[in-house]
Amino acid sequence: MVCTFLSLAATLPTWAAENSGASVAAAPGALRGTVICRGLKNVPVTADAEQALPMQLVARLNCGDEVAVLSDSEGYTVNIRTGDGKYGYVARMYLSEGSTNLPKDHRAAEAVVDSGIARWQSGAPGSDQFLSDGSLVESLRANGITVQVSLQDTGWKLRAHVAIVNESAAPIHFNPAGFTLDELMPRLRALAYQNPRELAKALTHQVYWTNASATAPMSATYMDAVYKTSVAAPATRNYLDESAQQMQSTGLQPATLAPKEKAYGVVWFERDKNPQQLNLRVFVGDQIFEFPLSFPKL
Repeated sequence: MVCTFLSLAATLPTWAAENSGASVAAAPGALRGTVICRGLKNVPVTADAEQALPMQLVARLNCGDEVAVLSDSEGYTVNIRTGDGKYGYVARMYLSEGSTNLPKDHRAAEAVVDSGIARWQSGAPGSDQFLSDGSLVESLRANGITVQVSLQDTGWKLRAHVAIVNESAAPIHFNPAGFTLDELMPRLRALAYQNPRELAKALTHQVYWTNASATAPMSATYMDAVYKTSVAAPATRNYLDESAQQMQSTGLQPATLAPKEKAYGVVWFERDKNPQQLNLRVFVGDQIFEFPLSFPKL
C-alpha cells in the first residue's frame, strides 16, 4: 500500500462556487474535480454534507469520474454535481482538482517548518501526492529538501520506500536508523527500525510482495488547505519511480548529500497486526519530515 512530499504569499486558487444548475461540461473554466478512489472500489455521494451514518446515498462514483464542483465550505465534504446530473456531497480526500488549475509556481512551493518539523498536509504548500507503480507516494518539500515516501505492509515487516533530494545550498546528512514509525491506531506504540543486515539472515522473496499500501488518513486532510494537488497529474518530480528497480533490493544507507545529490532505498520497520494509522518521521539534517499514513480497512 502506498502510500505514497515556505508558505506562499500569493493568493492561490481554491475550490470555487459554481451555479448549481451547471453541468460538468458547462461554462468554460468551470472548476471540476476527478475522483480518486484511494483503495476503494467506488466513492459514495451523499445527500448530507456530514455524511452521517447510515449514509443517505445519492450515487457512487467510479475512479476517474469527473464532477463539477458547486461549492466548498472548507469542511470535510465538497458539494458536487455528477456527470449524470445528480447533486450531493463527496469527501474531499476522494476528489482531485484538475491539474490545469494549479499555479505555475507550484513546483517551488515549500512547506512551513515549525520548530524544525515539516508536516505533510493534503493540499498544503510543499505537499504533493501521486501514484508510482500502483502505490501512493507522499512528497514533502521544505528549505530546498524533498523527501518522498511510500509505505507497504508485506505481511512480515513494514517496508518504507524513501527518496531524499538535496536542492539546498548546503550538504545534508541522514541516517535511516534514526527514522521513526509510530502506530497511532488501533493502539499507540513505536514500531522499531529493523537492521537490514539482520533481516537479510531471514530474508525470503515474499517480503517483496505488497499486500497493502498506505495512504494519507482522513485526519490528514486539513481544512485550511488553500489548494488541492492531483494524484493523476503530480506537480512534483517522482524520484521514487526513477529508482524503483534498485529500491526493491537496496536498503537506504546513511549518507551526506551534497547540493544537487539524491539518495533512495528501502527502510524496514517492525510490523504490528492490522496497522491502521501511523506517523513516519524522516530526520534530514536539522529538520524532521513528518508523514501521516493510513492503511484503508478492507
